[in-house]
Order: sequence, then structure tokens, then C-alpha cells
Amino acid sequence: MGFLVFLLFTLIWGAVGGVLPLFVPRSDNRGIIQVMLITTAACCYVMWLCTYMAQVNPLVGPQLSGVTRLLMARGWSS
Repeated sequence: MGFLVFLLFTLIWGAVGGVLPLFVPRSDNRGIIQVMLITTAACCYVMWLCTYMAQVNPLVGPQLSGVTRLLMARGWSS
């Protein structure tokens, strides 16, 4: 399931940054709009990727004391 979500969001932001700029109509600001789409896609993808990776492998876990661990083990074992 995790790989499917990763692939889906990669394809979505890849389409926004790689395909959508090709369909911008010709105008004086076409280059600026294309750069804005590519930059937006890159920034949003990196933000999503950092958030996703932080949830997959958290750097800091809960800090439990020895008494709390014993109480939890006793409560969960019954």
C-alpha cells in the first residue's frame, strides 16, 4: 500500500511539473507560467515526500520510563 501511495503522488506531481507546462497557451508570460508550474510541483513534491518519510520512519519515538513500561506490559498481557 505504501509503494502505491508513493507512486501515485510521484505521478501526480510529475504530471503537474512535466506535462502541464507543455499545454500552457502561447502568450507573453508563457515561460513564467511554465517555470511557476515546475517550481510548484517540485516544492510540493519535496514537502510531501519529507512529510511521508517522517511518518514512515520517525526519528524520535516516545520516551517511556521503566515504571511506565512495566505498567503497560502488565495491562496489555491480561
